[in-house]
Amino acid sequence: MRAVANSTPLIYLAKAKALRLLFEVYKEIIIPEAVYGEVVVTGLEKGFRDAELVKAAIEEGSIRVEEAPSKDVKRILKYAPMLHKGEAEVLALALRRKPCHVLLDDRVARLVARILGLEAHGTLYVVTVAAARKIITVKEALKVLDSLVASGFGISVKLYLKIREKIPQRI
Repeated sequence: MRAVANSTPLIYLAKAKALRLLFEVYKEIIIPEAVYGEVVVTGLEKGFRDAELVKAAIEEGSIRVEEAPSKDVKRILKYAPMLHKGEAEVLALALRRKPCHVLLDDRVARLVARILGLEAHGTLYVVTVAAARKIITVKEALKVLDSLVASGFGISVKLYLKIREKIPQRI
């Protein structure tokens, strides 16, 4: 399965030293140009280590950057003006690349994805699937979860506890 990813999963998995999980869970990772700009260009300008890791993954071919169809991006932004340009480009690319998963952490963006008939997931899904497929151990998955939170990944205490319970159950 391929995935079209937004910025947040790339940034936070890289911060948690777990970017490789994307490449082990999915056969192909695609990002639109707006996501590249946000994660790599802006990230490098600000001196973020995660931007270097994502750039290296692009250079080695683990992540592919594609242009999103501008007509579809405009249509999505007209329909859902609350979305950021990167989110709209992710959705437009995913519509073009169906079947695929869409990796978004924003709740509203995921709702729009589902309305568009796309299968939307987030960063935590990648971690739980990696554990379920035994790509990483339960202990490693819990460590990644804690690293995500420590690096600023925003989740509620309730969701954090729910995921901590879910990881061992998926195995």
